[in-house]
Amino acid sequence: MVRSNAIKLFSWIARRSLSNDPLYESLVRGGYRKFGSSIHGHYRVPNCRNYRDVVNSRHGAHLGTVNAHCGKSRLIHGTSHMAAKDYYDTLGVGKNAPASEIKKAYYGVSKKWHPDANKDDPEAEKRFQEISKAYEVLKDEEKRAQYDQLGHETFEASASGGAGPDAGQWRNPFQDLNDIFGFGFARNFTGKDAKVALELSFMEAVQGCTKDVVFRTELPCESCGGTGVPPGTKPETCRRCKGAGMTISQTGPFRIQVTCTQCGGSGRYVKSLCKSCNGERVVRGPKSVKVNIMPGVDTDEEIRMPRSGGADPDGNQPGDLFVVIKVREDPIFRRDGSNIHVDAVLNITQAILGGTIQVPTLTGDVVLKVRPGTQPGQKVVLKGKGIKTRNSYSYGDQFVHFNVSMPTNLTKRQQELIEEFAKEEQGEDEKGAAAGASSSPPVNLLTTLISSPYSGTPSLLRQPYSGAPFLLRRFVFLAAASSAVNCFPPSPNSST
Repeated sequence: MVRSNAIKLFSWIARRSLSNDPLYESLVRGGYRKFGSSIHGHYRVPNCRNYRDVVNSRHGAHLGTVNAHCGKSRLIHGTSHMAAKDYYDTLGVGKNAPASEIKKAYYGVSKKWHPDANKDDPEAEKRFQEISKAYEVLKDEEKRAQYDQLGHETFEASASGGAGPDAGQWRNPFQDLNDIFGFGFARNFTGKDAKVALELSFMEAVQGCTKDVVFRTELPCESCGGTGVPPGTKPETCRRCKGAGMTISQTGPFRIQVTCTQCGGSGRYVKSLCKSCNGERVVRGPKSVKVNIMPGVDTDEEIRMPRSGGADPDGNQPGDLFVVIKVREDPIFRRDGSNIHVDAVLNITQAILGGTIQVPTLTGDVVLKVRPGTQPGQKVVLKGKGIKTRNSYSYGDQFVHFNVSMPTNLTKRQQELIEEFAKEEQGEDEKGAAAGASSSPPVNLLTTLISSPYSGTPSLLRQPYSGAPFLLRRFVFLAAASSAVNCFPPSPNSST
């Protein structure tokens, strides 16, 4: 966003003053060569031979410099054509090195070349400044991306922006706009975010709970109290910036403040580092956070815990903690949004004659009436017995699915009753088929028994199989007594 606003502003200024000048197009495209000698301090554009086509660095905006960061310009320094040392080589790391490796390498070489440790070496201070400048660029993702894209020479030439006491050090090419127009593009720095998975039982997810989450992240170093130096160490004032943390850079008509490369902007430096954290001020270790789980959470939901993540080395706010919920399957309940489903197993007598059974719910067992003649696969709905809807006072429903369990171990008497019942049913079916269109449909023994299981009505006695209902009723009660099936496993909320 900073680059976009700056480029728009520069382009607007140029269009107002150079809209009819062919130089404008060459500058915006970055087609120029920069010579920075003390004799000639102008920006030259190829194919422009007249002196009027030369833009003096003291006037106007350096469009080519801006475009060098965003376009395909080529900067050439006219006074030193020798190859400069690469920032990666300065720190002794590869171009694909991660940030942690770069930081570790910086602490090593900066300690080795610190001026206080090399008082007899006149090149030590210069070497230390090169190391600080290299780290200042490579530790910042944005600066590092620009450096990799432009190359060392182009980046150094474009970053210097002209002669001055600090012309060789890196500076933000858009800092001029911030100083002149007061653009406030401050970044909010925090510690690293952390993400952990938290497993919950079905009832914990439905009813809500409180959990302690333990994870590894960055913590303030206890040995040095987060200062990065041994306890009792007194930092000294930086000799380069005199404790201000900033130095002055002259860029054309502008005087710009930039971060001191020796102390990193702190205005102070120390000779030794904390051995526990190696000067990084944070160490990795276990951290425990109490997480409140709201009722009704589901698998893969993410809970954000602000400022509960990793510590920031600079003392800013910690990062955030993101907790990903994983809900274990329940042996009884199945979830579908705010609704739940359970299975109820009936024995044959309950399915034929009806009755009552106990059904588990989220709040305990309830008594459910079973209608006579209930078929496998039928279901009933218990309104409002489901899960509480998020951000609402309503609840889902509970669906009870019926299954019928057939007896497998029959007594001899039970088997005889079943066989006799089967014969009666077969005979009735044959008579109904032979009668054809009758004044009344044939009466099925089982249907009649289900509709009136306890009444020996005259209509039953007038049937050809009038004795069968009594035999069947005897079988049903014998089956219920000898092979009753337990419909549900013990409920976790049951007191027995």
